[in-house]
Amino acid sequence: MGDSGVDAGSFRDREGRIYRSEGRIFRGLSDRALEAFNALQKTRFYSRFLGEGRLVDSHIVAADELPLPATVRDQWAGFLEHPRIRLISYPYEWTFGMLRDAAALQLELVEAALLEDMTLKDATPYNVQFVAGRPVFIDVASFEPLEPGAPWAGYLQFCELFLFPLMVQAYKGLDFQPFLRSRLDGISVQVASKLFGFRDRFRKGVFSHVWLQSKLERKYGATERNVKTELRLAGFNREMILANVRKLRRLVDRLEWRGGESEWGHYETLHNYSDEDHSRKEAFVDECIATSGAQVVWDLGCNTGQFARIAARHANQVVAMDVDHLAVERLYREVRGQALENILPLVQNIADPSPSWGWRLGERSDLQGRSRPDFILCLALIHHMVISANIPLDEFIEWLAGLGSNLVIEYVSRDDDKVKTLLRNKADRYSDYSREGLEAALRARFEILKRTELRSGYRTLYWARAFDS
Repeated sequence: MGDSGVDAGSFRDREGRIYRSEGRIFRGLSDRALEAFNALQKTRFYSRFLGEGRLVDSHIVAADELPLPATVRDQWAGFLEHPRIRLISYPYEWTFGMLRDAAALQLELVEAALLEDMTLKDATPYNVQFVAGRPVFIDVASFEPLEPGAPWAGYLQFCELFLFPLMVQAYKGLDFQPFLRSRLDGISVQVASKLFGFRDRFRKGVFSHVWLQSKLERKYGATERNVKTELRLAGFNREMILANVRKLRRLVDRLEWRGGESEWGHYETLHNYSDEDHSRKEAFVDECIATSGAQVVWDLGCNTGQFARIAARHANQVVAMDVDHLAVERLYREVRGQALENILPLVQNIADPSPSWGWRLGERSDLQGRSRPDFILCLALIHHMVISANIPLDEFIEWLAGLGSNLVIEYVSRDDDKVKTLLRNKADRYSDYSREGLEAALRARFEILKRTELRSGYRTLYWARAFDS
């Protein structure tokens, strides 16, 4: 991503723009945004959040020191440089706990800014990234001086992109990721009012933030009334915003998702092979990653992260992905609780991965556009890809080879209980699913470096290296 030449980030912000050049990250600022940043630097809360690592580091760079074309430099009043984040992730890839922690950070920043007569002009989770296992606010250009009598401009956006998705998960048991992935602006007020029925109005936050806001929007949304002017004339002030923000903080802190049942939420105790085979599998993975010298590892189908933790002993970053929200949520809680700083848990369906989308398909990138692995773990996954997702085995191996890295892949034979379960109520049209078929597909695109068969006889591990790596 922009290691050579100039790559302009596509963001809907008229006050600034992100540029990537020579592996560095720059932000162009308008006159207004530069003035606001200078004011921000003088506040106490800026220094505090910066020192705590919860606000991205930012410093002004002289125009003649920028590796950017003159046509770009001339567009802006000034430039900031930020540290590069290893992998940009999106809210529709996060767990409930990740979105809630990001919401808490957003609200804490708004409150701290208001106390020093500043505010945040927006409230989008896309301004938050997870670095070293915790949320970090990355859009310093969102801060601006508080206009007397003005409301918090980011309130509606906070509801649609933070609060409503969290409430949908906590109160209705519906995964929020599909809602956020299907609409860049989140869950609208009117959609939220339809998701929460009459009885839901008695749940904390639903009446005031969903039902009442929906009613007011229907009544005043299409009028020509200047609401900001009316609020100012009515004596609206900072203390009223603070009161609302503090109520939101208490509400977000109380929202919980218990998770219910999960196929893989207890993977480490429910796997269907012996402790001896499991130890052999751990030792195999540990040796292969350590020997390879890999720095970026993708763990596809990570479950609760047992092998991601092994990879984290050797790699700089492990991207641990699974379609099972509860399993990934448990991994995130462990990452946060034990400060496993080089593991990034993501809810990701490999058979239906995050796409490139947004304006001109450039605002959000697919996973391969954001990260390139040196090593891929594909453990107890291939039967799900071929049998559950109906992806031909050869195509799946071709995709893995296209990533150009080392690979540890586990073959689970048709005699294994898990495969029998998948085939029980399906017509067996998976003649390509065999150990011989896997080995042929691997040899066509990889050099097989090592192979070991677990003592059960039902599972085989391969370490292979793509020919193009």
